[in-house]
Amino acid sequence: MRPEIYELYHSSNRLLNSGALPNYPAYLDSLYSQFSGLNSLEQWNKYLHIALFYINFNQDLDMAKAYKDSMDLVLKGKEQVYKVEYSRNFFIEGDILKGRKMFFDAFRSYYNGREFAKNHLPLCTTADLTYQLGLFKYNQRQFDQAIDYFLQAVEEVATCGPDESFNVVVMDPQRYLTTIALSYEKLDKLDSAVFYYEKAKDFINSRVATYPKKSQPLEYHFLEVAEGVVLGNLGGVLAKLGYVENAEKALLRSIEINDRPEYDIPDARTAKIKLAGLYLDQGNLSSAKRLIDELDSSIGRITLKNTSYFDILSRFLRLRWRYYDAIDEEILAYRDLSAYTKLYEENERSAEASRYLDMEEAFRVTEQQYEIAIISRENEIKNIYLLGTLIFLVVAVGFLVNVGYHLRRFRAINRQISQQNIELQDALGALEQSHAENSRMMHIVAHDLRSPISSMTMIADVLLESGNWSEEDRTLIEHIKISGNNSLNLVSEMLQVNRGIEGLQKEEVDLERMLNYCADLLRFKAEEKQQQITLSTEPVKAWISREKMWRVVSNLIANAIKFSHKGGNIHIQLVKKVDRALISIQDHGIGIPDKLKDTLFELFTNSKRYGTDGETPHGMGLAISKQIVKAHGGRIWFESEDGKGSTFFVELPLNESPA
Repeated sequence: MRPEIYELYHSSNRLLNSGALPNYPAYLDSLYSQFSGLNSLEQWNKYLHIALFYINFNQDLDMAKAYKDSMDLVLKGKEQVYKVEYSRNFFIEGDILKGRKMFFDAFRSYYNGREFAKNHLPLCTTADLTYQLGLFKYNQRQFDQAIDYFLQAVEEVATCGPDESFNVVVMDPQRYLTTIALSYEKLDKLDSAVFYYEKAKDFINSRVATYPKKSQPLEYHFLEVAEGVVLGNLGGVLAKLGYVENAEKALLRSIEINDRPEYDIPDARTAKIKLAGLYLDQGNLSSAKRLIDELDSSIGRITLKNTSYFDILSRFLRLRWRYYDAIDEEILAYRDLSAYTKLYEENERSAEASRYLDMEEAFRVTEQQYEIAIISRENEIKNIYLLGTLIFLVVAVGFLVNVGYHLRRFRAINRQISQQNIELQDALGALEQSHAENSRMMHIVAHDLRSPISSMTMIADVLLESGNWSEEDRTLIEHIKISGNNSLNLVSEMLQVNRGIEGLQKEEVDLERMLNYCADLLRFKAEEKQQQITLSTEPVKAWISREKMWRVVSNLIANAIKFSHKGGNIHIQLVKKVDRALISIQDHGIGIPDKLKDTLFELFTNSKRYGTDGETPHGMGLAISKQIVKAHGGRIWFESEDGKGSTFFVELPLNESPA
């Protein structure tokens, strides 16, 4: 693509992101009119940017579909030349179908795009596709699973060489790191959020010298904007942690950077809301009022009433309600609280539509349909071989009398087998129907439970923030909030039972690296109990489902932390045998009593116990882990002595790889 057109995109997107360009397609068309002889890639990029505008900003899916069709037409017959662009077309189609709530068709498009990329593109170029899958999990509010995808995208983009474009070596990595931090913030794991925000900020600052302002102004401008966004997010988390001075400093710097024409003014609005909230918490009402007045004027000038607009409006209404409540303006406070609650409920209803959709399950269904077609063709060939074998045997016998006898007998047996097969199919169908009904009922129960529990938790938050409660009342309300959060976690864990253990998506995984990642992510949790996590590993690679085995190892490490005393040591070991890998996780905690050992891996038993700091158990993690390990052809067991600690072992085969 010509440098002039690249600069055109950057300048127009800069205006769009600052909120100063509501009629983006017409503006882009006028800029393109100065260029002649556009090649296929340049035409495709134009249609892509307009399609993304109609998906993410104006939300006109019919227009987005029209431009997506133009993208297909440009690449027709050139799929092997423009492989990256061709795979991206599938994801744009998936975004349009998802916007129309045609979720299964959207999943199929995502699957086709991912499979094409995996089969035709180097690992470096698949990072953004992996990130898009993580965003779907993020929008479903399945933040733990989203983080797995984002971390995988970070690994994939790290394989890119220094000669790749600015988008690939700078824009994408900082975006992945920032979104990981956002996910941890949503999970209320604030220390991990700070870690990744700082990591994103350090990454941006390390690139400033490479792209000086005078010689590369476009790249330098992006780094400025990105730093402002990260500082705004970091400031919000620091405020939650109580680091008031550092939070105020980060938020003021964020506003200073992005509250300018052609910078990220929408992000500056978010930073102002966070800063005003910080001032309210500190009792600085005059400073909070000044920012609220600025925001009121700025939000009133927004022309595109899309999802981002309603998100910022919701945040602003909640802020202004808190301010009016603080100055005892009850009528105005009630007005803004009512408007905020209405927007919140609408957002919940919108998110609910895809909350329990399983993207991996849809991928597996698509793969299984393909595998069934292959098996059917193989069965046809086998039937031909079987018929030839039977004819050969009949001729070899050579006795016509015996031929008739054996033929009659064969038919009788075949009828019996057919009848048994019909009965077996009926039984299997009934079993599948029962299983589907059970899953449906579980989803209905989860759906019915989540809404009241979420409302209970939200009301508890509102009560804690809005009233001058006695210590006893505040304690009771906090108990309600904690119980609500625990109940939500239990419902989420119930939904994982028996999910995702069939049709595993296996790939070659570096077990040593995976264990180190798991330990790093949980190390902060161990540090809260003054515990140490040590590793003794060697390089081992195995064909496994990265996501599922990650869940097994993380669950075992989390259990070791939960049932170890403060100051304890948790040791993780990985050794390679002839054809198997052995993972062991050892703690010196409270151990497992003999009466619980026989039922430890069963669902819904009385084997669950509270952790050494009173951590709440759900009793399903080990059962799910056993299902996953068994599906990999491995085994899981433990050795434990009551009061002295436990060691859990996971043994996995190394010689299994996909056909």
